[in-house]
Amino acid sequence: MSIEKIIFAAACWVSSLIFGGIAIWAFRRKDPMHFWSGSTVKPEEITDIPAYNRANGLMWALYTACLVVTGLLSLFSIKIACILLLVIFVPGIAVLIFTYNRIYNKYKNPSAVTAISDKYEKPKTPKAIIATVIIFFAVVITSLSLLFLYGEKDPEIIIHDNSIQIKAMYGLDIDFSEIADITLIEMSMKEIGTGRRTNGYGGLGGTFKGNFKSEALGETLLFVQSKSSPTVKIDRIDKKDVYISFRNSEKTEQLYRQLIEKFR
Repeated sequence: MSIEKIIFAAACWVSSLIFGGIAIWAFRRKDPMHFWSGSTVKPEEITDIPAYNRANGLMWALYTACLVVTGLLSLFSIKIACILLLVIFVPGIAVLIFTYNRIYNKYKNPSAVTAISDKYEKPKTPKAIIATVIIFFAVVITSLSLLFLYGEKDPEIIIHDNSIQIKAMYGLDIDFSEIADITLIEMSMKEIGTGRRTNGYGGLGGTFKGNFKSEALGETLLFVQSKSSPTVKIDRIDKKDVYISFRNSEKTEQLYRQLIEKFR
């Protein structure tokens, strides 16, 4: 199992502990549970405090369960888990707010709420909390978007006099002295067989970068568009073979000619 899957799952489960704690707190509270930090719900506002708190606890417990399930799914497919995590943290928060308002309206005491509103200023959601939530979501979405864009981008191959530099996620430098041969395979990596990912990136569009392993090829380093052909193979002496292909087949063929010219 790859390390990124374990890290992703652990992050989901740590987050679930936070929301699980909120759920337990709601179940055990004697006073009415509030939604926003810094706001309060007065006991006279709620007609049935135990039922109101149980409803809030169930809401947070379901949200916690979604994060736990996302962590489990990430151990099998990070792609699916990322999509689910985005759903949980973006529209999911809006669903929480909507659900809480439904719970509050179901159990509120209209006469008491009116009296409290006349006597006190209605509590407002702290601006700092709203700003924090917006910034958090913006950071999460931006980070995932940048990771996706960087992962999907074709690798940049720079050919020096004595080495090849692969600039990409999981990129590396390859000295010509460690190369046994360079060949052009008239098949896509999907046809050759990618095997399973051990520590790498597997994008939604068939972009593979990093460490893979298969029975036929052994351990490999891939920088490929798995559905594109042909594929450049760099055989290395006592090291993992490297496979490269671009979205544009002509670009892959051009890279092969440039490599051969330098290598031979």
